[in-house]
Amino acid sequence: MSKRNSSAASNTLFNYFTKTPPSNKKPKPNNDDSNHKLNNSLFNVKVENKKRERVPTPSPEPNKDASDSEEEVAISVKKRKRIRLNPIDSDDSDVENKVDNKLEKSKGEVSIKKKLQESFKYEPNESPKNDKTKRIISSNMSQSKKEDIPSQDSPIIADEGNWTHCKLDWLKPENIRDVKKRKADHPDYDKSTLFVPPEFMKQQTPAHKQWWEIKSKHFDSVLFFKVGKFYELYHMDAAVGVNELGFSYMKGEFAHSGFPESAYSRMASTLVSKGYKVVRVEQTETPDMMQERCKNSGLSSKSDKVVRREVCQVSVRGARALGAQDAALAPAAAEYMLAVAEEESNGCSTYGVCFIDTTIGQFHLGQFTDDKHSSRLLTTLAHYPPALIIYDRKSTTARTSKLLSTHCHNARREQTSMWTPEKTLKILAEKYYRTNVDGDWPEGLKPFLHEGDALGLTPASNCYLAVKALGGCVSYLTDCLLDIQILGMSLFEEYSPPDVLNSTMLLEDKVENEWKGGNTMVLDAITLRNLRIVLDEGCLYDKLNYCSTPMGKRLLYQWVCSPSCNLAVIKERQEAIKTLFENQELCQDVRNILTALPDLERLLAKIHALGNLKKSQSHPDSRAIFYEEKTYSKRKVLDFISVLNGFTAVLKLTDLFSDIEPVLLRHLTQFSPVGKFPDYRETLKFFKESFNQQEAEKEGRILPGTGVDREYDDILQVIKDLEDELKQYLVKQEKYFKCRINYVGTDKKRYQLEIPQNAAAKAGPEYHLEGARKGFKKFSTDETKDFLARMIAAEEQKSNVLKDLSRRIFEKFSSSYNQWETATKCLATLDILLALTEFARQQSGDICLPQVTFEKNQEPYLNITEGRHPCILLDEFIPNSTVLGGVAGEGPEGASRRLLLLTGPNMGGKSTLMRQVGLLAVLAHLGSYVPAQECSMSLIDRIFTRLGASDDILSGQSTFLVEMNETAAIVKHATLHSLVLLDELGRGTSTYDGTAIASGVCAELAARGCRTVFSTHYHSLVHHLAAHPAVLLGHMACMVETEGEGEGEGEVPEESITFLYKLTRGACPKSYGFNAARLAGVPRDVTARARLVSRRLELEAACARAARDLCKATSAQDIRNLLAALNI
Repeated sequence: MSKRNSSAASNTLFNYFTKTPPSNKKPKPNNDDSNHKLNNSLFNVKVENKKRERVPTPSPEPNKDASDSEEEVAISVKKRKRIRLNPIDSDDSDVENKVDNKLEKSKGEVSIKKKLQESFKYEPNESPKNDKTKRIISSNMSQSKKEDIPSQDSPIIADEGNWTHCKLDWLKPENIRDVKKRKADHPDYDKSTLFVPPEFMKQQTPAHKQWWEIKSKHFDSVLFFKVGKFYELYHMDAAVGVNELGFSYMKGEFAHSGFPESAYSRMASTLVSKGYKVVRVEQTETPDMMQERCKNSGLSSKSDKVVRREVCQVSVRGARALGAQDAALAPAAAEYMLAVAEEESNGCSTYGVCFIDTTIGQFHLGQFTDDKHSSRLLTTLAHYPPALIIYDRKSTTARTSKLLSTHCHNARREQTSMWTPEKTLKILAEKYYRTNVDGDWPEGLKPFLHEGDALGLTPASNCYLAVKALGGCVSYLTDCLLDIQILGMSLFEEYSPPDVLNSTMLLEDKVENEWKGGNTMVLDAITLRNLRIVLDEGCLYDKLNYCSTPMGKRLLYQWVCSPSCNLAVIKERQEAIKTLFENQELCQDVRNILTALPDLERLLAKIHALGNLKKSQSHPDSRAIFYEEKTYSKRKVLDFISVLNGFTAVLKLTDLFSDIEPVLLRHLTQFSPVGKFPDYRETLKFFKESFNQQEAEKEGRILPGTGVDREYDDILQVIKDLEDELKQYLVKQEKYFKCRINYVGTDKKRYQLEIPQNAAAKAGPEYHLEGARKGFKKFSTDETKDFLARMIAAEEQKSNVLKDLSRRIFEKFSSSYNQWETATKCLATLDILLALTEFARQQSGDICLPQVTFEKNQEPYLNITEGRHPCILLDEFIPNSTVLGGVAGEGPEGASRRLLLLTGPNMGGKSTLMRQVGLLAVLAHLGSYVPAQECSMSLIDRIFTRLGASDDILSGQSTFLVEMNETAAIVKHATLHSLVLLDELGRGTSTYDGTAIASGVCAELAARGCRTVFSTHYHSLVHHLAAHPAVLLGHMACMVETEGEGEGEGEVPEESITFLYKLTRGACPKSYGFNAARLAGVPRDVTARARLVSRRLELEAACARAARDLCKATSAQDIRNLLAALNI
């Protein structure tokens, strides 16, 4: 370990770490003469023509003497010559780049043949690996016995397999055990802990011992271990720093890298975004405090002389919250932490879920019974995609565990031993909510408590698993030291899967012409994936996302996952979007305001955490020693000012929308009683006028005006009263000595009376001579000493008040959280309306506002005229009209038929048409414009899809089984008001079985009356259902040209297909699969033979149909016609 100088003026690390970490690319060789540049570098490197040194082979034990003294001087640090990162992508000095380029140029002279030994294993879902076999590290580093200070001369090549941690037997993968000595193959193995042999610990220096003790409890994490002004990474963690952050090793027997404190936010965010868990370890005492502690406790051994360190923060994707050290998170998307509790019965599971976006602090709790496919859980995962999943290692079934790993392969999964619901409620009561007689449970949590338990320590009977899942989240947040700030917000909300209401209906209820759906359309995980609504590149969400604020982007995601089924809401949105569409200048003015806003939603949560009294008193950060405290204080103040300025700018919207008619826009922008936007003007004025913003930005602290903080006002009044007393006492002394007298002195010698020498003779024994200068003498009295003691006490009290002043102001601001939160929700909704308006403007063809209707006993219908796929913005895209059902007695011929049986050639556009219908229905229920000449439909409660063909290897399901699972959900849950899109059902099994299944499902959906588009290549199915009164035949048109007449007798001529991509009435006679085979490059002789076989099979099928028809024929004329058709 090392000492460093506290001055960083000449250390380029401080400049470098304000930039993005460099990539791991190798610098390009620089052929320029670099001797002059090296001599002028910041490191003043002396270049010598000598061979590079190899790192000496490390011994298994770190050098004790080289590390011991670090602790006594960790705060008062000496300058450390630290290896810089390779600044390939940075704006660092050209001198440094050229030093590295020169060294890189001769890299080829060194032959590296040693293979890198894997030093540390993370789970695949935690972080990607970099396959690097060599690293540039510093050489010629002098290691004095007092300090471990790496010097920077020339870099050398190191074989990572020679580091100390790579040679320890107990750290080899096959020997690693958790803290309870269980190996990785043990069912209860805890990958987050590590057993460190006691005999090894005895050999460590105090600082290394401290590091290993923390590492043994956080083995799956990267430790940022504070040493003075720097965060150090040791052993396997140092390798992560080099591989992922571009650090360079420092010379020594053990792997060692690091960075300055000021770069923490950037470094931690980079690692967390790559899947790592980062643990921040802070010094919680100075060396002087350590010496005093040892002196008072009588501890004098070497092992006791180490500054205390504590884990202050654990960061991982899904469990991050903005603190004083953290800059704003770049991605606007929410990263949810999800806890799942399960009970299985008869092959089906009941789930309790709790999920939270920790950057905002809103908990969502729910419990529901699921089917054997866990459809509702999958839908929850799709609507709220988790970055972190917590589940109980004992009660979670293998099926659910497999489902989570299959469908959330990018999420980090943590197996834990969840608290019981009773333990969860007890901890919440004792630690957070019922800590005193006035404490009460948050409103959102009360529905989950048993009504018969006045203390609230028993969960409601139908919420047992939900509270258990909550315990999983609370436990994990506690481990991450985020519990106080997040639970302190008391934001809880009940969650129910979107299809819970629909699933409670009886089958006979589903065919009635009455609305029995909920307020939102149900889009399950399968539909979201098949229609490409979210997550995929180029999905509907991406096409609609013209939002200007992070809040709007997050809310839009929820909108597209759960479109509205409330007719009034849809019409309000349509009116608002239409008005915005017609007022482009207004939209631009509003967008200019919204674009300039920070992420108010997250900053409100950050300010709430910074104002949390309990956190300021009991969190380890309250004891941590920070060298960048002024920077953090300034960041807090700037964030607060940013929020104040943001809410000030938003007030302009009230004037911009004062004359706007649509109800929704008035609700979102006008104060009560006209609108629902909160009138926070007085509150905002109070905080904006409470301190000088310019001074606060400059000084990094808030000095409030009068009336802002009572404690501060009181102590200022005490000081003012003292100053008045001092003035009065001075006047009294001037009368006594009959001359002008001044107070002189500084600090603890203040308030001495400076009396002219000719008047000093009047001073009696009560005046104590303190000093003299030419012509004057200085005296103190008991009164002045009393004034001084009182003033020192008052100033100390003022200092203590100022230390906590920012927190109290933040706390006071956060007391109006509901008001600020309501405003941000209004802004997010307005942002989405602007985004949907901009989406409409970007359309190159016809657009319209859909007519969405619903009346009791109204026949469900869908009518799209010249509609286009909203995600395919091509000028040559062919629009199509689609009609499903209609109002009784109206509409074109066949409009009452609600099942479209769609045929057509391969690659003819059937799947695109089906997705187009589904996406236009989603847009209509969002209240958006749709790309079509005309569009009307009745409300749709749910969209079911069975599109594409794929197996699910990870779940062990074949293509056909995947199809059947999805089809079963459709048949079971589809209602009269659903929209069903089925693409080529029956693949993956025999032709007869596939045809029979497709026929049965098609007939069931036709009888149920839901709007359906059913595509198929089974032409026997078309023949069978052609006369069905609820079925309408249609096909994707194409133009067929015959090439030649066939080269020999019995040969079938080849056909050339031109796709027209136009939906046309009637059935397509063939699927023209040979055209696809030809385009794919299947040899011509193969397709020629296949055409012959196809012709023979078609004739056989035709004969079979004719034979059946002959048996059914009742007249001679019918028989003659059938025989003529067969050429007999």
